Amino acid sequence: MTQKWDYWNGSDEEDRRVAYAKSFLPEYQANGDSVQAKIATVVAVFRAETGIDLPEGYSSGWRSPAVNDKTQNSAKGTSLHLTAEAGDKRDTDNGDFAWWCMRNQHVLEIHKLWMEHPVGTTVRSWKLATKTDDDPDPWCHLQVCPPKSGLRIYFPDTVAPGEWDEFLKAGGVPGMTYEAWKALRKPSRRSKADV
Repeated sequence: MTQKWDYWNGSDEEDRRVAYAKSFLPEYQANGDSVQAKIATVVAVFRAETGIDLPEGYSSGWRSPAVNDKTQNSAKGTSLHLTAEAGDKRDTDNGDFAWWCMRNQHVLEIHKLWMEHPVGTTVRSWKLATKTDDDPDPWCHLQVCPPKSGLRIYFPDTVAPGEWDEFLKAGGVPGMTYEAWKALRKPSRRSKADV
């Protein structure tokens, strides 16, 4: 595993605890260690049940305010990444871990974790990949504090419920693969006989 995917490092592989030392409070180390341990336990249950190996590390872990302000779709000023109480675990292209967590909320409850809805992490990643012609890079956001809604799986913003409705109306289903989702988005081609 490269440092790039470490909880404490950014994509530049620089240790944010050092680079943003003025923003890093002592309790953040314990918070980050705790959230990583809880996520690792849930990942182990997922792996034992599915046999699927996840990509190493995190898409995002602890963020200083300066990093959080530049992070797309982050909760400005309120993100639990600011206090190292959340982690974005890297997921498969199909979002297997996020979909599994959605189906297994009881596992999250046992380990006192809350999850951002997969529409904000998996489906948005898929949309971005189709726009940029890159491979998708889904993640699963897990946190140790309940959101304001108190829901175990919550929508990350006001846009997400509409995106979820759009996903379902288009024929999307929780647990589907990236390839199946792409197939739903292709316009149907009518044959000449249909015209």
